[in-house]
Amino acid sequence: MKKILIILTLAFLPAAMWAKGVEEYAAEGDAMYRQANYEQAIESYNAVLGAGYTSAELYYNLGNAYYRTGQMGMAILNYSRALRLKPTMSDAKENLVLAQSHTVDRITVLPKFFLVRWIDILCTVISPAAWRLIVLVLLALVAVAFVAFRLGGLLSVRKAGLVVGIVMAVFLLLSVLLLLRSTRHYNARSEAVVMAQSLTVKGSPEVQSVDKLILHEGTTVTISDSLAGWYKITIADGTTGWCTTEDIERI
Repeated sequence: MKKILIILTLAFLPAAMWAKGVEEYAAEGDAMYRQANYEQAIESYNAVLGAGYTSAELYYNLGNAYYRTGQMGMAILNYSRALRLKPTMSDAKENLVLAQSHTVDRITVLPKFFLVRWIDILCTVISPAAWRLIVLVLLALVAVAFVAFRLGGLLSVRKAGLVVGIVMAVFLLLSVLLLLRSTRHYNARSEAVVMAQSLTVKGSPEVQSVDKLILHEGTTVTISDSLAGWYKITIADGTTGWCTTEDIERI
């Protein structure tokens, strides 16, 4: 019995030590930030990320530290990563808008059909985990309505079960589709932030290709394709082009 306890203790010891190290680095980062030692705070927060731990709060704190040092591209990147994990994080939203106000590029957003815009909002504001919960709740309601329809003693109960079941089934189908779209959006990580102070977007994935436009640090783009060290990107006004993978960072 003692041997088993020793083995279990040794097995969980590295994980416990790792967790303690992460907590110490995070606490050190918080302390350095409060002391206005933002560069050291950045090092500590990145050490936590390097250990494999992520959270919306960690990305948010790291974004704040980068903002304080004037590194707007990194600030926008980390605020955006915080919002990927917690779309309803109001502080990250506000600070993201503030950081974006310091960027050079002012791009007119290409208007979308209102239905597409609503779907995009639902898929970004509500996380895949929340959509899975919604699907499970609707599935349970459909099951209850089906039982009421099949086993209800009164005709009115059976009719109500049928109507409710059909309505819930429609919402269930829509929720499943939104869950798939939200999951695909979350896993694709198609959005990225320009890291270079000045980025020349090319017409094709070649250095000798024609220059299409110039973007600056902090601008958010969408990656649609990749080829041998190049990304095909789209900016908010619909303009497309190619840039090297080292000039942008996926959110």
